[in-house]
Amino acid sequence: MPAKYIKRVDKEDGYFHIYNKGVSGKIIFKDEQDYEVFLDYLRDYLTLPAHPDTYKRNFTVKGRTFQGVPHRTKNYFNNINLIAYNLMPNHFHLLLHQITQGSLENLMRSLCTRYSMYFNKKYQSTGPLFEGPYKSVYINGLSPLLHLTRYLHRRPAVNDSNLIDRHSSYAEYLGKRDTLWVKPNIVLSFFNDSKNNAFKGIGGYKNFVEKYEPDQDDNNLLEGIILEKECEHLEGSNPYLASISPSEETQPDPDPEPKSWFIEIAVATAAYVVLFTFGLRNVLVSPAKDIISINTISSPSPTASVEGAGDEKPKIILAVKIDNGSNSINIRQNPSIQSKKIGEAKNGDVFEFVSINSGWYGVKMADGSTGFISSKFIEIIEETSI
Repeated sequence: MPAKYIKRVDKEDGYFHIYNKGVSGKIIFKDEQDYEVFLDYLRDYLTLPAHPDTYKRNFTVKGRTFQGVPHRTKNYFNNINLIAYNLMPNHFHLLLHQITQGSLENLMRSLCTRYSMYFNKKYQSTGPLFEGPYKSVYINGLSPLLHLTRYLHRRPAVNDSNLIDRHSSYAEYLGKRDTLWVKPNIVLSFFNDSKNNAFKGIGGYKNFVEKYEPDQDDNNLLEGIILEKECEHLEGSNPYLASISPSEETQPDPDPEPKSWFIEIAVATAAYVVLFTFGLRNVLVSPAKDIISINTISSPSPTASVEGAGDEKPKIILAVKIDNGSNSINIRQNPSIQSKKIGEAKNGDVFEFVSINSGWYGVKMADGSTGFISSKFIEIIEETSI
């Protein structure tokens, strides 16, 4: 984005479009489990937390067993609402309503850090997952809010509609799925009150997403708030991208040209779009310069937080989980099976997280030094500052 838009915004009762993508176009959702884990994290943050007694569990520390409630991740119920989302193989979009000032940045730091740790552990990878700090656009006004959800919920011709429904909030907007932590009413209420039958109720919203033909003012409005090129959105939705292995991923061209077949699809789609002569345009659209305020929030990158390089290092507690019948596992001096053994850990032992490196977790030892335990024996049980 242009340098003039790089500015922190932290508004109470404000709406924000959040965007981030994999570094160098890297796939960040490789299978259905990855999508589910990301959404599960969002659910954890945005739903009313359960009573602490439900989290009680046994811990073993230095051979003694205790029962207690581990520290849990911070919760943002009633501080942030999720209005809409769309997850693509190599990037994600969230439309969030920040109710309490300061909560959005904390949520995004926590979400991206947790997902980066999950991804790196599952795929035994290292290095940054996301392409720097997430981007945030402040949405000022109803018109950009409506058009942004239309953009996020469109069904690209190259994708399967059922897949789109599972990876976006479109199903919630159409009444096909009821998810308590997704809040579409701020958008749907406009269509419920519409005097135009073509755009009345849920069916009207469906028409708006799938049949409304944007004019130049609409396109100018979206250009300022989508944080990506429109062709990247269509290209990123290609389900075949998710099947590419890491070794097949290539660096993008500095200024890639859209694939010719995407152009053909766009032309074909445009030919079948229903042109509404009496639509939302006069109601929804006002000049973009009068209704949009754009700001990019800079926050510590997820990887920097995980590796401990950020200004605010999260304190994460790890538990040893042994399920292969062994009484204990080795703690190594370096992240390698050939490295010197410097200690042992039993099932349930807990350690403070230090780093992650090539499938090994760095943990803080009793003397303050760092030891390494294989990630297959580690479970995250406590996160106290993210």
